Amino acid sequence: MTSRERVLTAARHQTPDRVPRDIPLEKYMINLLMEHYGTQDLLTAVRSDIAIVDPVLTRLNQDYSGYYSRPGVTWDEWGRGRIWDQNNQFAEYLFPLEHAETMDEFVNYPWPDLDADYRYANMAEQIAARQNQGYAVSCNLTETIFETAWQLRGMTQLFEDIHQNDEKAEYLLNRITTYREASARAFAKAGADIIFLGDDVAMQTGLMISPRMYRHWFKPYLTRVIQAAKQVNPDVLIQYHSDGMINKLVPDLLEAGIDILNPVQPECVDHVWIKQTYGDQLAFCGGIGVQSVLPFGKPEEVRQHVRGVIQTLGVDGGLIIAPSHVIERDVSIENIEAMLSAMDEFGRYD
Repeated sequence: MTSRERVLTAARHQTPDRVPRDIPLEKYMINLLMEHYGTQDLLTAVRSDIAIVDPVLTRLNQDYSGYYSRPGVTWDEWGRGRIWDQNNQFAEYLFPLEHAETMDEFVNYPWPDLDADYRYANMAEQIAARQNQGYAVSCNLTETIFETAWQLRGMTQLFEDIHQNDEKAEYLLNRITTYREASARAFAKAGADIIFLGDDVAMQTGLMISPRMYRHWFKPYLTRVIQAAKQVNPDVLIQYHSDGMINKLVPDLLEAGIDILNPVQPECVDHVWIKQTYGDQLAFCGGIGVQSVLPFGKPEEVRQHVRGVIQTLGVDGGLIIAPSHVIERDVSIENIEAMLSAMDEFGRYD
């Protein structure tokens, strides 16, 4: 099987020749591993089955400095503020709409141009080129709605707006969703195999949003994004990411239309339970603990952990094995190689 065939087979609850894999890495680790393996082609080096294709960068040159009074603030195309540490790894967040009091401040905010056609120029050709190389292609819409909203408004203020049923909350969520719908349609039209959505709505002990609040305020917007993609291509796969104990929202995510759940974090999601309960409806991506065994275990412990994930979540297919988040610099090369060799050794179905 090609990587693409392998991923699509697993994502549709069938059994491929081996468990497909996705190996997300932070930028520091990308550079470290390219040096370690002596190659710029990390997908081949780590034997990943999924390639990522992104929109082109914005042509806008928005100046968000007026929203911040502190020095050293950088921002992305949404205007979300960050003050980075000296390693450019962790950041303090600042929120450009935190103190907005009127609807005009929301309407006149310098929004991004993710609905512009040029952002997706040549994307179909890029996707086809990767598919012709054998890869499954994912296009990412991480921080889809909830995270973008609180990173613009501030989590406390966003929840206050919601509690007060303030029209600013509805406007903010609808405006974000409109851009996400545009991207989802463009990705599906361009031929993406997977559209990766995600909002961290859970902690390791449970949800940070009640199911009732989620169903009223966030599920309808997520559903709109998924439907926008599926109306263009009903076969496009929707992967949804949330760290933490997401258990109580899985039925709602299924109703919204997701196909793959990520990252089934082993520190707080019981793999036996979720496979037995939802394995006939969902595929799973992830499973390897980046808060536990991968950074802190010995290589043999990593190998046995990978084996256990495959033997639990990978029964009869339905698993794309991966770390439960990007691999960061606290993970040794020895443990990365132990993980990869265990995927090779224990991941075959034939």
